[in-house]
Amino acid sequence: MLMMDLPRGRIGEKVKNISVIVFSKGRPMQLHAYLESLLKYSEIKQSDIQVLYCPTEGIRYEKVMNTFAEVKWYTEQKFEEDLKRAVKAAGEYIMFGCDDVVFTHSFSLNKAADYLEKNDDVFGFSMRLGNNIEPHPVNVKCHDGVMEWNWQEAGMLHFDYPWELDCTLYRKSDVEKLIAEEEKTIKNPNYFEAMINDDNRDSRITRKHMACNQATGCAVVITVNRVQDSYQNGFDDSMLTDIVSLDKQYNDEDNTLDIEKISAKGNNKVHVESEYFILRKESKGYDLASLRKKKLKNIRRKLVRFPKKTYNYIERRIYRNGLMENRLKILSTKDTLDAIKNGEKSFIRFGNSDIELMQGKPTPAQQCDDSLVMKMKEVLSARYEDLMIGIPYYYVYPQKNLTPYINVHALSIADQRRFLFKNCNRNMTYMDSCITQAYQIYEEYDFREHFDALKEMFKGRDITVICGEGVLDRIENKMFEVCNSIEYIFAPSMEAYSEFDNTLEKACKTDKNRTVCLILGSTAKPLAFELYKKGYKVWDIGHMFKDYDYWCKKKARTEAEIMQFYMPD
Repeated sequence: MLMMDLPRGRIGEKVKNISVIVFSKGRPMQLHAYLESLLKYSEIKQSDIQVLYCPTEGIRYEKVMNTFAEVKWYTEQKFEEDLKRAVKAAGEYIMFGCDDVVFTHSFSLNKAADYLEKNDDVFGFSMRLGNNIEPHPVNVKCHDGVMEWNWQEAGMLHFDYPWELDCTLYRKSDVEKLIAEEEKTIKNPNYFEAMINDDNRDSRITRKHMACNQATGCAVVITVNRVQDSYQNGFDDSMLTDIVSLDKQYNDEDNTLDIEKISAKGNNKVHVESEYFILRKESKGYDLASLRKKKLKNIRRKLVRFPKKTYNYIERRIYRNGLMENRLKILSTKDTLDAIKNGEKSFIRFGNSDIELMQGKPTPAQQCDDSLVMKMKEVLSARYEDLMIGIPYYYVYPQKNLTPYINVHALSIADQRRFLFKNCNRNMTYMDSCITQAYQIYEEYDFREHFDALKEMFKGRDITVICGEGVLDRIENKMFEVCNSIEYIFAPSMEAYSEFDNTLEKACKTDKNRTVCLILGSTAKPLAFELYKKGYKVWDIGHMFKDYDYWCKKKARTEAEIMQFYMPD
């Protein structure tokens, strides 16, 4: 039997060549519960564990590091390099872990490794799955307390998901192969998990079976807070579980999660919510009475939001029927291409993340900055004869040939449309900012004609590219072959506005006979504007090369792929 219900004192079996690599950001209290429960319910030792943690301002890791002093602690510098280093130092088998996991039952990593060793077609052995997780596959093979199934044919949530970072044991050789094959930069754990998706997992994972303990899963994922912005995973915010409040509970009030009570609750799903977030010391905001008050407040909040939902419903109908088209004048994608293809005009574009930033919302690549927002708004309404400003054409003019993901997006941006109507210059004619990402936007389109025209713009030109460090490293097709010469000025790929003055100073040393092409997110807007006013020809090309690369490779335009496309490089 793989399921063992042994007291802690009897779990003394020597661990095979197995390592645990744990990712943590801003959650020392939750990480404490992960490590405490892992050591309680498995035979793993502290020396077998590596923790890669990302420092967060105001969040203190010293206490959890001192409590588990034999764990190997590493501060995240560059995630992909840190990850590769940790994997290289790991044993023959690796279980990844995230700090929002709590183990609830005894399990043996040794026996899981044995099972992988004896069953070559099994990709991973999950500690979070079992008969208690509903629904579970019908066509399973059970033997000696182990459940095995074909993940391609499972058709059940979690059971059809072979690659995850919560608590599944994998062969190190498989992990290394997946990392080596990955084309995109792995910037954080979200990227690491998302590198395997619905579109590529059948081809990238050759072992088509998974296994788990038959009787019950041995872990839960308590989804009460979120620390990564790259992928907006849902979470239950009905308690005071923001990372600052929990840091105070843990470091100042000496409180920890009660892993025994969490274990006693039982579960029939992997992701659980605030009722599982049980502290050893009762504290206001975490006890049952406070929890009930919070849930009642949530109901009231939903009632308050009802008018907004009604407005959004009506707004969608107005948009679909083309009744907004007289609010702003925007050239279509093709008309925009005609307007700029001779290369004589400068252009600056605004897209979804730029609008969000101007609305005061942080984006994955750039925190909100009042100075940046003020400069961006100035550019948005700037009116010069040879400078075109771009906003998305499909935001105002409904299109029937959008990709499914973009079509859904177009119906869910009432607040962004309202922002544009308020802040744009109604006397201007805007270009379509989506000219640089047509392959992601349109389901059907003459892409060859489109990209040939864009390449013609670059033909014979001397260009200077201002971009974030590393953003072009994995783009194979860049249209550069038609240029006369290329120079580069590098800036930070994240939080680029922090180096705005320095980047502008470098850019001003460029010969004004060169065309300056910017790939720098929201910071590109004021930077391009300043350069334009100084006499430079500027093109804010954003995702243009990346979009061209996707088209050349004929990449699928599924929701997962398009989301990946728009993530920072």
